[in-house]
Amino acid sequence: IQDGDLDVSGGGHGIDITGDSATVDNKGTMTVTDPESIGIQVDGDQAVVNNEGESTITNGGTGTQINGDDATANNNGKTTVDGKDSTGTEIAGNNGKVIQDGDLDVSGGGHGIDITGDSATVDNKGTMTVTDPESIGIQ
Repeated sequence: IQDGDLDVSGGGHGIDITGDSATVDNKGTMTVTDPESIGIQVDGDQAVVNNEGESTITNGGTGTQINGDDATANNNGKTTVDGKDSTGTEIAGNNGKVIQDGDLDVSGGGHGIDITGDSATVDNKGTMTVTDPESIGIQ
């Protein structure tokens, strides 16, 4: 459980877990500001990441990255993604699921949600705003 502010830059990783069935509860704000920087990274199957607070991802950073099958990301807070190569939530694996309850604002060529793999699901319940020609809400 991460209750405070998570500020990541300089190519760092705020939370980095390797292993199956990991759960991350991020209740604070998350700010990721540089290329190669990742707020939360999990490498393993059946991972669950719960983001409750606001997230701001800029300058090519990634908010949440999960590499593994049967992963779930629950985004309940507002997510702002701005800048080329910036990504709010990224899942690489089969049966990935993103539940976007909070608002998602994407601009400057950023990507809100990227999922690669078979049988992906995105459940968007919040307001999604995508501006600028190269920005993508869900891919």
